[in-house]
Amino acid sequence: MMKLVLIDDEYYALKGLEMELATIDNVEIIGMYDDENRALEDMERLKPDIVFLDIDMPSINGIEMFSLILEKSPHTKIVFVTAYDSYAVKAFELNASDYIVKPVRNDRLIKSIERLMTENSKDIREEEKNISINCFGPLSIKVNGSNININWRTKKVEELIAFLSCYKGEFVSKEKIAGTLWPDMETEKSKSNLYLAYYYLKKQSEENGFIFPIESKKGKMRLKLEEVKLDLIEFENIVRHKNILTPDEIDTAVEIYKGSLLDGHYYEWNKNLEYYYSNLYDQIVGN
Repeated sequence: MMKLVLIDDEYYALKGLEMELATIDNVEIIGMYDDENRALEDMERLKPDIVFLDIDMPSINGIEMFSLILEKSPHTKIVFVTAYDSYAVKAFELNASDYIVKPVRNDRLIKSIERLMTENSKDIREEEKNISINCFGPLSIKVNGSNININWRTKKVEELIAFLSCYKGEFVSKEKIAGTLWPDMETEKSKSNLYLAYYYLKKQSEENGFIFPIESKKGKMRLKLEEVKLDLIEFENIVRHKNILTPDEIDTAVEIYKGSLLDGHYYEWNKNLEYYYSNLYDQIVGN
């Protein structure tokens, strides 16, 4: 459902637009304003998906309103509605989402909304890729900036995440992963446990509203770095292969390094890595 706000100082134009939009599925008008200042006051609270905005208004014209609306609701798409073709060039210079000339036709509205719905779906899919994994300090996962706290079905699910994260996008054979995470088991049993952990990881992440970025193919697995932000990569990009760091680079590296690698998680396989990153950090801070 797309949430809409309509802004036009002419009452009958506003009501006419409302009547046309009322015939279109999957839209909801959450605000109608013939006063542009009052519309701005409510914009941050409403955060509409689309604003249909008249350009020629007495107090603040639509061209000026464009940037004021986006300051309060950055993800809102703005469709200019006006009786004057002369504003079209300026509207598209501002990167408006669409430009509709009065009198507004129903078929033209439908075309505009369908296109914006498609764009909105693409935006949502892009947001789904906004996953961060932090290995410095306790292992943590963020989706769209919010911590995801999942009670994983087994502790080995979390260890699988940690293991693949420490390989920073490299493919690792399933035999190696299974042998590392279940070192005291026979090969076939350890691989069965790996497949089960992988199943739980996919299932529980989807239940929590995101798709965990692991690729599994031809006997190998990897963390898909193209779909995830990883603090280990960010840290190494700053400190490796540089003899001298700027004060800003030092501050950023110190901010990223929130504690020793996988702090609070005892894994035999990460001891050398823990020492490696700890040593890099000590060099930065001069210890």
